[in-house]
Amino acid sequence: MPRNNTPPDWQPPAPAWQSVWQEPADPLISAYFGLQGDDPAKLDAWARDALQGALGPLSLERGSFRDQAGATNFLYIAYWRESVYQQWWREHEAWWDSAQRLEDGVGYWREIILSPLERLETLHSTPTPHGAGVCAAGVEGPILEHGYAGGARDRIPLSASHCLRETANIDQLLPTTVTSDPRRVRVTAPENMCVIRSGQNWSHCNPAEKAYYLEQVHPVLLEGMRFLRDNPAASSCFSMRFVGQHDTQWQPLEESFGLGYATDIHAFENWARDHPTHVAIFDSFMQMVATFGETMQLRLWHEVSVLPREGSEFEYIGCHPQTGLLRHCRYPLPTGAAGQE
Repeated sequence: MPRNNTPPDWQPPAPAWQSVWQEPADPLISAYFGLQGDDPAKLDAWARDALQGALGPLSLERGSFRDQAGATNFLYIAYWRESVYQQWWREHEAWWDSAQRLEDGVGYWREIILSPLERLETLHSTPTPHGAGVCAAGVEGPILEHGYAGGARDRIPLSASHCLRETANIDQLLPTTVTSDPRRVRVTAPENMCVIRSGQNWSHCNPAEKAYYLEQVHPVLLEGMRFLRDNPAASSCFSMRFVGQHDTQWQPLEESFGLGYATDIHAFENWARDHPTHVAIFDSFMQMVATFGETMQLRLWHEVSVLPREGSEFEYIGCHPQTGLLRHCRYPLPTGAAGQE
């Protein structure tokens, strides 16, 4: 485990665990399937058939959020190993490719994240895994390499030999593939784009701890997410959504997560090191630790992936131009455009 950023004689402020993986040659797929509209029924109808069966995902979750344009988005979060995902996609890509999707009266988007395990790290505040960690062989810990700026990079195996830095500027337009209809846009993410899914679960907290989290910590966390979402030039963050999670009937759970895309891992690292919004998040959490100590039941977790040059897919169908990576493209595309933008 590389320890390039670990401070001398470091002792973490709280214990944490990381996932242990088997079959390292088979990358993880984190797939986000979204519907932009007021009712998830059309996406549900697809999911009832597509996300079941022998080739279905290893783990499946649901969430919703309101984006910066005021649109409601519903999404399914699914995890596969790539070898199975490719078989599954061949059976189900026709639905997404159909011209009917542009006549459904809603927007659709899919963001497919390919994570070779040498480019992935996870962290959990308890031995109970969340997110991608549910698909792993188990957890190990408590570990040393966390709680300091650069800890996530230290936990990514490839960081031992690679700086994981992207030279693209946040103001540069991302390449797009022009399709037969300008309302369907496929975006190419830059190599080493960093994807973070960072979650919170307060369902196990007693009433006093739950109230403290929701009143003292959660609002500060929201401020940090809004900063990253609304200030791409300052944060080098392409996109940030703050998602509330739901059960199978779309009833809210006491869980949430931020889903963010930045130019590279250093962008998130710089924000975490000294930006006032992250300092406020860290301080509010440490005050909660001091208040509840070893009895604290709040569960925090995250997964971070640094993307390779190829393998991930970002497609937006009838979505508004502020959706996901679209706001960093020339969109809508001119009628009759062809080739690469």
